[in-house]
Amino acid sequence: MRKKILIIDDEHDVMTYLVAVLDSNNYVSYSADSVKDGFLILEEVKPDLICLDIMMPKESGISMYIRLKNDPTYKDIPVIIISGVKQENEFDFRSYVPDKTIPAPDCFMEKPIDVEEYIRTIGKLISSATPSKKRGNK
Repeated sequence: MRKKILIIDDEHDVMTYLVAVLDSNNYVSYSADSVKDGFLILEEVKPDLICLDIMMPKESGISMYIRLKNDPTYKDIPVIIISGVKQENEFDFRSYVPDKTIPAPDCFMEKPIDVEEYIRTIGKLISSATPSKKRGNK
């Protein structure tokens, strides 16, 4: 069965590109351009992995990430944060979310992404998730 990936990014060019990359690598991709639409698709699809942009209008990707990790249904779905926010060194998740009860994302990638690294990372994260974690079950 092909694995399902949900992309949430307000930049349509980026979303179109990531969808094409995933489709050409035998994943089923879903996309949303807002957190609100992302949650609607999430509830319907139950993806195996989420790719999430940080900077979006109305509600940020960090806000969605916190909501995901606080929800028992979705907390175990792996998340890759993909953002154009430049980091001088390694991505400092705690500068965005000081609440230490919220785990750091599984991966952070800067735009533009390295396609080979992106696909390799997705494969690794999906294969390392247990079956119960992949669907957000307890």
